[in-house]
Amino acid sequence: MTRNLSREAHLWYTITSAEYMDRARDHLQAACDRFIASAKRHAFIADYAPVPYWGGKMEYLLQSYANARALLVQDDFSGMIAFGGGLEDIPRGLQEGNSAWMGDDVNPFWDSLDAAYSICSDFGFAVTMSIRYSSDDYKTGTADLHYENPVDAGIVGNSILLYEDSAYPIRPTEIPEYAADKSVSCKTGEIVPWTGVWVPSTGMGKAALVFARQGIQIMQPAYHLIREDEETGEEEYELVDCIFHPVRPTGRRVPLPAADAENYR
Repeated sequence: MTRNLSREAHLWYTITSAEYMDRARDHLQAACDRFIASAKRHAFIADYAPVPYWGGKMEYLLQSYANARALLVQDDFSGMIAFGGGLEDIPRGLQEGNSAWMGDDVNPFWDSLDAAYSICSDFGFAVTMSIRYSSDDYKTGTADLHYENPVDAGIVGNSILLYEDSAYPIRPTEIPEYAADKSVSCKTGEIVPWTGVWVPSTGMGKAALVFARQGIQIMQPAYHLIREDEETGEEEYELVDCIFHPVRPTGRRVPLPAADAENYR
């Protein structure tokens, strides 16, 4: 299929936004409310250690969310990365115990918690490579970034399109138009000067767009997916050192192509 810069860039910006993470907060609030209400109806469960522990974790995350969000809108992703990581620990922790005591509340509880987890997972994948390339060793050139990061650990190729269902509860007919700003450049290995989506000057091809963060990291190579084993999922990439340009909205709007079920790799 033909790559569409605006379609892909808008998805990257959507799943790294505060508004997207607000939905995770809302789902977590619904799960926490149901969990606490159910625990109050079953007094015997108070001594079951996972209940006060994970209930407390949910309450803490909800209390800390406003601060994480305030940082995020200022392009400081640290608080939201911590929020997402903490939330993703909760389902794993609860699955080690028994939630059948919740009775009729158990399925709605897990539906809300899983929805929150899914959104945080999307956010986490979108910022994975910006985290990986934030090492001081990369910034000083003392670490071999090609050797230590041989594969794209984030959202590869144009697989970002697989996130449209979660990004758009109601699919829009139009989205902002985006274009590369060629007045600004950043080479592989240079400190990133602006937070947002970047496109390699070599073109989109089989490489993903890049979400990079100002001052936190160096710019990564372009990861061109050249082989994928259908049985094992093993991937092989060509790492291309190149110039990247930021992708910014033009102020115009364009039609959003219809959803499709192609293999987006």
